[in-house]
Amino acid sequence: MIAIIDYDVGNLKNVYTALKDVDLEGVITRDPKVVDNAEAIILPGVGAFSDAMEHLRQFDLIDCLDKNVQSGKTLMGICLGMQVLFDKSTEDGEWTGLGYIPGDIVKFDAPGLKIPHMGWNNLIINRDDPLVKGIGSEDYVYFVHSYYAQPKSFDDVVAYADYSVKVPGIVRKENVIGMQFHPEKSSRVGTQLLMNFKENLK
Repeated sequence: MIAIIDYDVGNLKNVYTALKDVDLEGVITRDPKVVDNAEAIILPGVGAFSDAMEHLRQFDLIDCLDKNVQSGKTLMGICLGMQVLFDKSTEDGEWTGLGYIPGDIVKFDAPGLKIPHMGWNNLIINRDDPLVKGIGSEDYVYFVHSYYAQPKSFDDVVAYADYSVKVPGIVRKENVIGMQFHPEKSSRVGTQLLMNFKENLK
């Protein structure tokens, strides 16, 4: 069973359906006991970084996530859920994240660049990882975001998109995974990535 964290900032039903499509049982929850008993955790998210962190605090989920990550359980953040895995964000101020992956979340600032970054971009593989098995440079995924991750070490980046800068699309540090794009909205490629995620749990 995969715990899909419900903290009032996510598109939960789409993630639930996408998991079902790869024969993974998802449970939408904010109950720490359910999270503790899950095989893995997915942290979805859309909206503002500060709201996401505030809601995680309000629902007493930060200690729960910390404990499960420290125990070695797989945690995957999607979109905003990936961004809160980092140390901090400069979105409308400066906000502290969960700190599982060293680095910051910053705004796109190239002159003339269309923001938000919205639409389909191909993934460029940065390093070998089972998460990107069967994924190549001709494979496109769906992004929608105005801020992007700047990891302290680019070795934590499994794949990136080119959007004036190298935008981390998939990050991984041990048992913590992030996908900046929406695998649940990325058609065949998204399904393949979720299949790889499923295989990663074995």
